[in-house]
Amino acid sequence: MSSFQIESNESVLIASIELPASKSISNRALILNAVRKQIGIAPLALVNLSEAEDTVHLINALANPTGLINIDNAGTSLRFLCAYFAATPGIEVNLTGNQRMKQRPIQSLVSALQQMGAEICYLEEENVLPIKIIGKKLSGGEVEIEAHESSQFSSALLLIAPLLAKPLSLKMKGELSSLPYIKMSLAMLHEFGFTGELQKEESILIANQDIKETSINSYTIEADWSSAAFFYEAALLADKADILLKGLRLNTIQGDGILHEWMLELGIKSIVKEEGIYITKGKEPETDKFSFDFTNCPDLAPAIICATAAAGYRLDAIGLSSLQHKESKRLTALQLALENLAYKVQTKNSSELKHDGLQHHFYQNKTIETYEDHRLCMAFAMFAVFQSRIKLSEVTSVKKSFPNFWEEAAKIGLKKFSKN
Repeated sequence: MSSFQIESNESVLIASIELPASKSISNRALILNAVRKQIGIAPLALVNLSEAEDTVHLINALANPTGLINIDNAGTSLRFLCAYFAATPGIEVNLTGNQRMKQRPIQSLVSALQQMGAEICYLEEENVLPIKIIGKKLSGGEVEIEAHESSQFSSALLLIAPLLAKPLSLKMKGELSSLPYIKMSLAMLHEFGFTGELQKEESILIANQDIKETSINSYTIEADWSSAAFFYEAALLADKADILLKGLRLNTIQGDGILHEWMLELGIKSIVKEEGIYITKGKEPETDKFSFDFTNCPDLAPAIICATAAAGYRLDAIGLSSLQHKESKRLTALQLALENLAYKVQTKNSSELKHDGLQHHFYQNKTIETYEDHRLCMAFAMFAVFQSRIKLSEVTSVKKSFPNFWEEAAKIGLKKFSKN
């Protein structure tokens, strides 16, 4: 089995980093443009569209909505396409993905769409991919959906609300996961000329077919805060860091923008510049123990968990339940990898993780299994800033969200070598 060694001899990190565009924003923009086109409104010109693999899958599927469509492990693309195709008369497609995607949740979304009259059936096993969709005009009205597994289910329905026969009143049941992503969808719905709101203690989404006058004819995609997390991680682990994250901004619709507040607690300052955000080491924390709740920003968990461990800080991380439904069983994978790096790790109820920020014996450079999970790959790659080298099972999964990650990581001294 081949592996890849990541090495770094740099303790002073000075670089200007080109972050990818947000795929979360890009994927929503693509669906909203398709909705505009379907109801006879000119789509907006999309500036700085993501080149991530997930977004490419979405673009290709919208361009050729027929036959068998394999979205690999692109969860957002799958959920958004499922709703959009179900609400598009004349469409007939089969949606599938890779083995991991066939294990990831979709039943709650399918059930909600079927409440509105969608023609969707499972082709192999119940409640998982592949599925067959025959598009039609959906009713809308009052719909319930389980919201604890993924915010993408609610966002998928919200984005197609302008195509429904009646206004959508979506009741989100259970503990809400990643609420800022739902708010992102609402904000973008308004930007693209539609209406929607969150009501009743943030448990009911209302959206209708009203079209607002809008003077804009283009929409610019922000740089991605989720991807910025790995360079904040590197800055924390370096002796000195002066890193410009180009295109990033504090005034953001991305919930992961909370990263700059959390990293300030850990000693990394974010300074707004014309070109983006400049990060540098600031005042050392007065404590070595931290607690963060990832309920609303689960994509930050790998970088924060790895950063605190390597920096020697104790961590109590909560709100991690959705991690088991990601590209890997991410919570389990994080625990196993940190234990291989000689940390003591405890998990509880599939939603909490604690580590003590201390390597209990000299690590043996074991291969860290990333399970082809892009965020695990990038988070553990940055361990090389702390301990000079780390061995990963693969290095290509980064293309899912950050195609140029290795080129940008090279600017802060990371080098990768193939090992047999």
